[in-house]
Amino acid sequence: MSAATYANRLLDDDYVREQIGEALVRGRSAYRRARAKRAAEAVQDKKLMDHVTGASRALQNAVRGLAGRPEPKPRRRRLRTAGLLGAALAVGAAAAYVDRKQKGPSHPASPDGGVRG
Repeated sequence: MSAATYANRLLDDDYVREQIGEALVRGRSAYRRARAKRAAEAVQDKKLMDHVTGASRALQNAVRGLAGRPEPKPRRRRLRTAGLLGAALAVGAAAAYVDRKQKGPSHPASPDGGVRG
């Protein structure tokens, strides 16, 4: 695409302009918040990070809108989640087995060999 096409889309597309405006507002808020804090505090400020990530997300959406690309679908993590769940269950079962072995038998054997009369 040529620069003229992008410029026309930038001027005509309400979604792109909205996203750029959102990015500017969030960026300005992040800048003001960061200026009011020391560097060590700013790095740990959750609101500041929300403003920065919101601004970057809005810019990404604007660029996608300009390029005519749809938003990517979220990745499916079912297989990985199932694998992690299976591994956690296996570790839990192994830990329970080792714990039982270390404690010894749960019922002491009777002196007559476990046979009751």
